[in-house]
Amino acid sequence: MTIFLISIHVEKSPPAFPLAAAILKTALLKDGRTSDADIRLPEYYLPLDTAAVAETLIAEGADFYCFSAYTWNSAEIISLAAELKNRDPNIKLIVGGPQATAMDGDFKKTGHFDRIIRGEGEDLIAQAVKESNADKTVFDAVVTDFERSASPYPAVMKEISGHDGILWEVARGCPYSCSFCYESRGCKTVRTIPDNRIISELKTFKRNNVEKIWVLDPTFNHSTIHAQKVLEAIINTHPDAHYTFEIRAELMSEKLCDMLSGLSTSLQIGLQTTNPAALKQINRSLAPQKFLDKCRMMSDYGLTYGIDLIYGLPDDNYESFCKSLDFAVSAGPNNIDIFPLSVLPGTELAEHADKLGIIDSGFPHYTTDHNNSFTKAEMSKAALTTEAVDSLYNKEQAFSWFNTAAAALHRTPSALFESFSRHRNNDALDFIRTEFRRSGKKNLQQVNLLQVVESFIRWSRAAESAFANPGREIRVKLCRKPEVLDKLVQNSPEDFLRRHPSGKERSYKIFFDGEELYIN
Repeated sequence: MTIFLISIHVEKSPPAFPLAAAILKTALLKDGRTSDADIRLPEYYLPLDTAAVAETLIAEGADFYCFSAYTWNSAEIISLAAELKNRDPNIKLIVGGPQATAMDGDFKKTGHFDRIIRGEGEDLIAQAVKESNADKTVFDAVVTDFERSASPYPAVMKEISGHDGILWEVARGCPYSCSFCYESRGCKTVRTIPDNRIISELKTFKRNNVEKIWVLDPTFNHSTIHAQKVLEAIINTHPDAHYTFEIRAELMSEKLCDMLSGLSTSLQIGLQTTNPAALKQINRSLAPQKFLDKCRMMSDYGLTYGIDLIYGLPDDNYESFCKSLDFAVSAGPNNIDIFPLSVLPGTELAEHADKLGIIDSGFPHYTTDHNNSFTKAEMSKAALTTEAVDSLYNKEQAFSWFNTAAAALHRTPSALFESFSRHRNNDALDFIRTEFRRSGKKNLQQVNLLQVVESFIRWSRAAESAFANPGREIRVKLCRKPEVLDKLVQNSPEDFLRRHPSGKERSYKIFFDGEELYIN
């Protein structure tokens, strides 16, 4: 028997790892009914030429073609299934995953799929393959017992050796009930991978020289004990890889920060919004000052962290979205990722969409067009601001200087992003000079202020370039010594000028040897 477990990714990138297929392959090999099957893991990327892919899959030949459906690939899966059935009506197609679970009826209506698995599929995949009852189409999965399930990595490491990174599941389930998230409709109990398996998988990653690991746990620090156990295992087993975690800022502790500071990590924080009315609609809470205090603590420990925001939420609007953006910038994240609201099928928000006046794009992405509070025009404006944030803050790595520039211009971050969205090019220094000219002040202090801000931006860029290129000498012209410019972070630009009123521009050489930064 030949089984294809097909993965369709958004794009070719390090996180595009076929974890679902790996889990299913391990489950099939462990089950006596399918342990001798020839199981393959074809991978494809969007955009997909479904006709060409179908031709290839048919030529290679399989008894079962299995798909994991998500919002980003469901349309392509349905199209590919139609192509496959047109070529051979007798082949067997199985679909599972979050989208198939939430919209099993829609997948069934297509008439293309012989089996639909709702929920976690590893305990059902062998039954779905071997089920002799042709009338049984939909299979409801049971909650997986991690004490009995096997690690998915040993069986597939050679097969997927070309990947730059790996997805590593350490827990399933979420203790929160965010109305926009499908996770909230799943098992409320958080189930963690057993400690011995955690260590075993880390050893597998180390043996295979895995350098980038995305940790799958909706809220890694929901339990400090769980988080500390995983971090201890990482530190003792495979500390040299780079790990990415999703966390809740308010739950961070000094102990966790200390453990993380000894590793190469990126932390992602789902803030979403600061608007109390919108927070209530999505079943979330926020303690603003605690959030900021915890972010400052993470910054003090030298941790890299990003913040997620959503625009288009019910009871939100463009003005309050901008306030959320200003708050996010004030927390000093390394990156800010912003997304329009997607009203995913099966979520609580989808059930109440009519009442909230949410109009979305429908299948397959369900992106919000507008709602009772967030107009279509405001959604378009938020999209432009989002592009500006990505270009100016993220791609320019402006986190080290953006607040200083905004303060010098007496502008809110969101207002500065709006201006950047209208700027003629994406050059940050050119934009800052233009904004100073637009401010209308031509006095000496303003000239000195611009000079200082420009030097601070150049110094920040030079330091980042040196850290990114160990062994390479970086030259930069500055109007103050680097250690003096660093004081801009603690002082307002005006206070800085009062304390350091003059300086002569000179050239500096910056060199990072892998351990220390040298400035001459």
